[in-house]
Amino acid sequence: MLCTKKIALIDCNSFYVSCERLFNPKIRRKPVVVLSNNDGCVISRSDEAKAIGLPMGAPAFKYETFFKTNNIQVLSSNYPLYGDMSNRVMKILDQFTPDVEVYSIDEAFLEFKDFGDYDFQDYGNQIRKRILKWTGIPTSVGIAPTKALSKVAGKIARKFPNETKGVYVIDSEEKRIKALKWIKLEAVWGIGRGLQKRLSAENCKTAYDFVQLTDDWIRNHFSITELKLKKDLEGIPTLKLDELKTKRAIATTRSF
Repeated sequence: MLCTKKIALIDCNSFYVSCERLFNPKIRRKPVVVLSNNDGCVISRSDEAKAIGLPMGAPAFKYETFFKTNNIQVLSSNYPLYGDMSNRVMKILDQFTPDVEVYSIDEAFLEFKDFGDYDFQDYGNQIRKRILKWTGIPTSVGIAPTKALSKVAGKIARKFPNETKGVYVIDSEEKRIKALKWIKLEAVWGIGRGLQKRLSAENCKTAYDFVQLTDDWIRNHFSITELKLKKDLEGIPTLKLDELKTKRAIATTRSF
């Protein structure tokens, strides 16, 4: 049985591109990319650029012809703008719950305690609509009993916007299992290339394959970190929100 507490992952869609589009309407609905410092590589892509097949991290100098051939708008990064827009989004999130962990410049975890039988699908829609109305930034919302599952739910919301309307809630065992069978191992939050390679040797291809491994096997071959991730994916909360709100920072990035 899944835990009744809920964690939401709010993710700003193609954040840097979305920020640029706010002040340049001409590039809306067009393939757009934002480059890293000194215009080194691609760090943000619009959905249109992704559809063309442009990979994240593509070196700009190697893709100049690709950019021109596909009429991709190429922009230099503007971090003061992104930081300002991120602050605005995070302040809005504080209106929905006092328990907010700013995970990165475009992501935050929200914890909902004692919400009872609240309609979280509707609450997720309210969050998205308010952020879009007040900032113009589109978001995806994943809601689940744990942080790791909320990440999975967020990916589903982002992948299937027409079906989910940008919000997906994992609130049953059926949904949890279906989601874990859908998401590939390399897309699971906290599983890097090294861990993925080692798990692939055990024929793990999806998150569901990973949680089928026994606790003892994971404890003997990996560490408590991987065991916590497994429990979180099983719907047992083990990864808590950052309780020290003084640690909040726009540049914060965390990994396992």
